[in-house]
Amino acid sequence: MMKDVQSIHNYYSPNDLYNKIIEGLHKLEKDLSKVTLDDLQPVDEFHIRGDTATKELIKLCGFTPDMHILDVGCGIGGSTRRLSHEIGCRVTGIDLSDEYIDTAERLTTLLNMQERVKFHATSALSLPFEDNSFDGVWSLQMNMNVEDKLAWLKETYRVLKPGSRVILYEVCGHKNTPPHFPVPWAQDGSMSFLVPPKAFKEIIQAAGFDITLWHDKTDLAQKAFVNAKEPVGEPNLPALGVYLLVGKDIQTKAYNLRRNLDEERVSLIETVAVKPRS
Repeated sequence: MMKDVQSIHNYYSPNDLYNKIIEGLHKLEKDLSKVTLDDLQPVDEFHIRGDTATKELIKLCGFTPDMHILDVGCGIGGSTRRLSHEIGCRVTGIDLSDEYIDTAERLTTLLNMQERVKFHATSALSLPFEDNSFDGVWSLQMNMNVEDKLAWLKETYRVLKPGSRVILYEVCGHKNTPPHFPVPWAQDGSMSFLVPPKAFKEIIQAAGFDITLWHDKTDLAQKAFVNAKEPVGEPNLPALGVYLLVGKDIQTKAYNLRRNLDEERVSLIETVAVKPRS
């Protein structure tokens, strides 16, 4: 298990990430004193359909300005900051990668959002928070790297206040196996732990949650990757992109994700679950 965690940590720990992002902003001739969330979106919204999906989830979540929300698997904080900016709530983000968290903190300071947005480098299976601490939780595509999904969701349940909701936007398995690798979340099968949607739903319920909404978003994911082609030769990469997070083979990973979606090897699920009051 520890070897698996270390492999996942290493995968999400690019060297000197913050400075590479700043270099990309300079290449795009951005004034660092005026950088916006939209300027960072190409690199910091690392999930299928990017900020479009984030904004849809913000409309769905029902969170309000007086709440304190936990973002589990926050990456470098794009969705964390977007949620706080759009709603006005406090948000705490956690991620296994200390490199991601360092970058998240520095970008948040760059945007002058550090009063409402905080970060911790920690495991989703052992959260450093008291029981019933948060008014809401959301997690955008991190379960793929979690083998013990029940432990993760029980820990999420523990820190969530009774009557509050968790928003999950997650890649699941599908009818066919195995998926083609590499993909954006894994170089190979040793760090990818997909389960089919039915099994994922049962795990959420086994953790104690009541599911109030369940949407299959696989068709939208397919549309998002419809133009992903098998790369030939050296990649032509933009100044800013998620390749800074997970490697220059991102075009191969995107192409394989398209194949996996088309061949019913992976699916995309959006769900809302509630911790009962009793």
